[in-house]
Amino acid sequence: MLRIAAFVLIAALGGGADAVEDIRAMEKLWNDARVKADVATLNRILDDQWTVTHGDGTINTKAEYLADLRSGDRKFFADVKQDDFTVRIYGNTAVAAGVSDSKVEYKGRPSGGALRFTRVYVKRDGRWVMIVSHATRRPTI
Repeated sequence: MLRIAAFVLIAALGGGADAVEDIRAMEKLWNDARVKADVATLNRILDDQWTVTHGDGTINTKAEYLADLRSGDRKFFADVKQDDFTVRIYGNTAVAAGVSDSKVEYKGRPSGGALRFTRVYVKRDGRWVMIVSHATRRPTI
């Protein structure tokens, strides 16, 4: 009965289990590429108009973000941890949301940390690309 309800929900949103798994794989690729400063992979999975709003409210374009990783101005020191992760599919659009924790430095100062995030993907020419990412700092309790 629960499986039928999940199938109906996925169908109503206009996608399928394969699309959800595709986005989950994209999220893993995104996080792994950031930790490794794999600019080539990030260049491929981010739309040219992609922007990110960081937990401190600053905004970067794709070019700025990739340049920071390439130069070493932005460094990840451990894997990015994700929890409470959901994916919703609306036709050729996907919304990924959850909480994350990362150890990051930006120009020598601590960044990253405990965040709540939302990312939007669109499917173009048969592949998913991320078009926007937004993070909000989570309070530490």
